Amino acid sequence: MADLTPKQKEVMDCFIKEKPKIIAASGAKRAGKTFVLILLFLILIARYENKGLSFIIGGSTQASIRRNVLNDMEVILSKELKLDKTNAVTVFGNRVYCFDGANADAWKKARGFTSAGAFLNEGTALHDMFVKEVISRCSYPGAQILLDTNPENPAHPVKEDYIDKDGQVLSNGRLNIRAFHFTLFDNIFLDPEYVESIVASTPTGMYTDRDIYGLWVAAEGVIYKDFNKDIHYISSEEVAKKNFVHYYAGVDWGYEHPGAIVVLGEDDKGDTYLLEEHSKQHEEIDYWVDVAKNVKERYGNIFFYCDSARPEHVRRFRREGLKAMNADKSVLAGIEEIARRFKLKKLYVVIDNVELFKKEIFLYVWNEKTGEPVKEWDNVLDALRYAIYTRNKKDIITGKRR
Repeated sequence: MADLTPKQKEVMDCFIKEKPKIIAASGAKRAGKTFVLILLFLILIARYENKGLSFIIGGSTQASIRRNVLNDMEVILSKELKLDKTNAVTVFGNRVYCFDGANADAWKKARGFTSAGAFLNEGTALHDMFVKEVISRCSYPGAQILLDTNPENPAHPVKEDYIDKDGQVLSNGRLNIRAFHFTLFDNIFLDPEYVESIVASTPTGMYTDRDIYGLWVAAEGVIYKDFNKDIHYISSEEVAKKNFVHYYAGVDWGYEHPGAIVVLGEDDKGDTYLLEEHSKQHEEIDYWVDVAKNVKERYGNIFFYCDSARPEHVRRFRREGLKAMNADKSVLAGIEEIARRFKLKKLYVVIDNVELFKKEIFLYVWNEKTGEPVKEWDNVLDALRYAIYTRNKKDIITGKRR
C-alpha cells in the first residue's frame, strides 16, 4: 500500500471494503489505472487459491494483453507467465484465459464456461458485445469485474453502461458498480519534468481534455487546431538550407475523390517536413506509378506507406520496383501524432509545393456524433498520417518519439 498513490489506495479500499461487482477506472493515460487493477485482479485470483476456477483477461489484441497486463503481472509475481495453446496461464492454482475482444464476433470466444472474475483492459477498444459477454460469464458467487479505459466520446457504451451508473446497488444491497476517475496529476510518482513535458506537448482541445484531465468529451471543430500558417509553412528557399537525413512517402488512393502522394523529409534536428504533395482526381494507377517513380528518381529508393484499401495498387507499386508497404491506418492515434507534432513545432509544410493541403488543413473536422473525423477533405492529410504514424509507430508506442 505504501507504494500506491492516494487515488490507487482509494480504489483498493473500495475493492476490499465495499466489494462492488464491477469496478471501472477511467481517465488520463499514465495515471495508474491499469496497475492498481492488476493488483486487485491478482488479489481476486488469490482469494480462490488452488480451486481450479476460471478467470478472464480481455484486451484488444493478444499483444496488448501481453504489453499492458501480463508483463506487469510477471514483475509483481516474480515469475514468467507463458500462455499455453488455449491462451491461458495458471496463477495461484486457477486458470486465467486471455481473449482478444476488439472484433464483432470476439464475444463468441468467451462463451461456454463460468468465470470467477475478469479484467477488461482498454475497455473502449473492446467490442461492446464482448464486454457484455465477459461480464455475463462472471457468474461464480462473489465474482468481480475490473475494467480500465481511457476516455473517448461521451456516448460510448462503456461510459453509458458502466461509468455513468456509478453507485448502482443491487436488490440485495450489494454495490454493483463503482467508477473512479483519474487525471494525469493523480500519479504522484511521475517525474514532474515528464508531467510538464506531456502537458506542454499534448495537442489542445479534445486531446488535453482526455489525455491530461481524463474527461469524456466529444470532439469538436477543426481537427488540427494547433496548425498555424504563420509558423508551420516554410518556403522552398528556407527548406533548401536544411540537412535532411531521411526521406519517405505516404499514399492515399483515390479516383472519385482525389488520390494523393506526399513526400516527407526528416532533418538532423528531428523535424519533419512535408516536402511536396501530388494530388489528382480521376487518375488510374498508371499515373500514380509514374509519380512514384519520379519521386524515387529524385529522393532515392524510399518507402511508400500506402493505403491498404487497394491491395492491387500496392502490388503494382512493388512490381514496378517501388518499396511499397501497407500503412498502419489507426485513425485517432495517427491524428494525435500529427497534432502533437504541429503543437511542438516539429512538423512543417513547404508552402510552394502543396495545393490541396492548404484547403484540407482548415476543412478537416470532427463528427461530433461519432467522435471520428468527417470523411471529407482528408486525402492529403490521410497520406500524411499514414506515412508519419507508420514510420514512427514503434517509437510512439515505446515513448521514444523522434
